[in-house]
Amino acid sequence: MLPLLTKAHDATSELGLYTGLLALALIALLTFIGTMSRYFIGAPIGWIPDWSNYLLAGSVFVTAPAVTKRGLHVSMDMLPSLLEASILRKAVIAIAAALTCAILAVVSWLLLRSLTDAWASGTTTAAAYPIPRWWLLAVILYGFASSGLHVLRAGIAALFVDPAVYASGPTKGA
Repeated sequence: MLPLLTKAHDATSELGLYTGLLALALIALLTFIGTMSRYFIGAPIGWIPDWSNYLLAGSVFVTAPAVTKRGLHVSMDMLPSLLEASILRKAVIAIAAALTCAILAVVSWLLLRSLTDAWASGTTTAAAYPIPRWWLLAVILYGFASSGLHVLRAGIAALFVDPAVYASGPTKGA
């Protein structure tokens, strides 16, 4: 059962990566259309800046899990790289992964509470063309929670399997 869940988690992360790339392409297209409309027709399209911002926020948080999975996230690994003893290196990596996972879990919990509040109250974004606030919060929650699961999996792998799994730097396929 666990291998099936990890494969599903990895597949969801990869789907998020390509969704984020599509969102960035849409931002470029919308910006081009907005610029052409403003200069050639003399009529700017008012909703393009708002939707570009929404797409940018979405692209960051749907791609975060794939970035974390590949080990391309920001990582301060000076201490583990200086340690000679394998057991100490594993312990430091496991502690760092546990702390990171705990922080991501707390942030995810706070986001979940904000999301449910926004859902219940019907809060919208403060923009000229608003959308329900919970839409953005759901994407942000996915990014943090899924990244937390990748950190947890990498920490467990570093502790029990191979410490290089959680090492900084690009992994195979990056």
